[in-house]
Formats: sequence, structure tokens, C-alpha cells
Amino acid sequence: MGVVRWAGDILRGVYTVLVGMRITMRHLGQRPVTMFYPDEKWAMPENFRGLIKCDMDACIVCDLCVKACPVDCITIDWHREAGKAGKVLDRFIVDYQKCMYCGLCTDPCPTLAIFHSHEYENSSYTREPQILDWCAPENRVKNPNAKPKAEKPAAKPAPKPAPAAPKPAAAPAPVAAAAPAPAATAVATAAAEGTSGIVGVESPIGEKGSVAKVWIIPGCIVCDLCEDTVSEVFHVTDTTSLVKLDHQDQWGQWSDKIIEAAVGCPVNVIKYELAK
Repeated sequence: MGVVRWAGDILRGVYTVLVGMRITMRHLGQRPVTMFYPDEKWAMPENFRGLIKCDMDACIVCDLCVKACPVDCITIDWHREAGKAGKVLDRFIVDYQKCMYCGLCTDPCPTLAIFHSHEYENSSYTREPQILDWCAPENRVKNPNAKPKAEKPAAKPAPKPAPAAPKPAAAPAPVAAAAPAPAATAVATAAAEGTSGIVGVESPIGEKGSVAKVWIIPGCIVCDLCEDTVSEVFHVTDTTSLVKLDHQDQWGQWSDKIIEAAVGCPVNVIKYELAK
């Protein structure tokens, strides 16, 4: 019986070897699928969420990415410069030790400045390389899909002569009488419609002339661009932007700035009507 059991064990062993070799032989003639990383790398799909980067030339410092981040891995510092519209970035820091690549910061960005790259290699021996400031010259990047904000300054020089001619048209100050809002209130809000200011017949954005009415529709992202452009007309709170009415009779003089703010608004919520 011992010899029979011994022979059976040998046969079972040979059988299991043949089963394994059958799988090996099946793949022996196929092309290898091994990739020699890091010399070779897979091409990432278009929607791959890799390392977050930010195009500083497209960023309008609206802070929406900071507010959307669930782990507070984005830090933005900025300041204002006299005579310059908008905020000026000091730092745009991303802490990749916290980032979970959820994409919540890229979705609300109105100019597509912040985006997911196809890069995924971010290992380091220390923590310092995991914290990047995208304002630093050596870290500057471009997002080909970003919406440029270059048209805004170009609008400044051209309209300069416009105020002189339309000044008589500023006579629509009587139209300002349509502001039966209390003179004491500096800001008026049309609560029923969720708008702020005096609603009129919307003129095409960018059309030049003397502004008679200005209003803001819902959808403001609180980027401060309008207040930085003409603080006499717009006021930005923590949640939205409002139109001031205490200097409504001077809107015609500030037409160029009001139109510039409307053109520069990244979400197109500033509307205006030109005097006829």
C-alpha cells in the first residue's frame, strides 16, 4: 500500500505541475505587458485627476476654490494696489499632503485657472516639497483651456473721450429721480427679484455711452472686481455685490468704469442701460 500511495503522490504532483505549466505556456507566446516604470509611463485619460495646478495669469482671486476645498489645502493671500482694479496675488499655496484630488476646487473656478494636471508623481523625502506656491516664478504654469482676462485693461484707454460728449446726456439725472429709494440709504436691493440697483432695458455688454441705470442679477461670486474698478458704484459684501445709489446722478461721469466692470465680470451679472 505504501508503494501505491507513493506512486499516487508522484502522479498528482506531476498533474499539478502540468496544470501550472499549461497557463504558463498559454501566455508564453504573447506580447509582454510589463511597463518599465519610470522609463515608461502609461498615458493618462483626459479626465484623470492628477496634481492640482493654477494658471496665475487667469486667476481673478475670487477665493471660490478656497471655499470649496473640504480639507483646507488651498491658501490664498492677496492685497490691493491703489489705482489698480482687482486683487493682487501674494501667495497661492497648495498643500499636497492634504489634497485628496476630489476636483471640488476646479468645478466652481469661473476662469478655469485651477485645474487637474496629468501628473501623479509627488513623492519626496521631506514635507517641504509637498507645499507649492504657484505664484513663485519657477512654478508658473499655463492652462490652455483657461479663460484669459486680458481684454479688461484694453478697454480703459479707448473710452476716455466718451464721457465729454455724453455729459449733457447726464441730464438723464431726472431719470435718477426714478430712484425714489430713501436718500439716506447708500445701497438699494430689489429683494423681490434678488437683484440690486435700478433695473432697466439691458444694453449689450461692452457698448459705450452714458450709463443711466445699473443693476446686478443673482449669481455674484464675490470676486471684488467691480468694487475695485469703481467703488463709488459697487459695494461687495461677504455674500454678494450691491449697487450704491447715493451718487446715482454721477453714473454718467463714471460710465467708462461701470462698463469696464460689466465687461470684466467673470459671471456676467452686472447689467446696465445707456441713456437714450
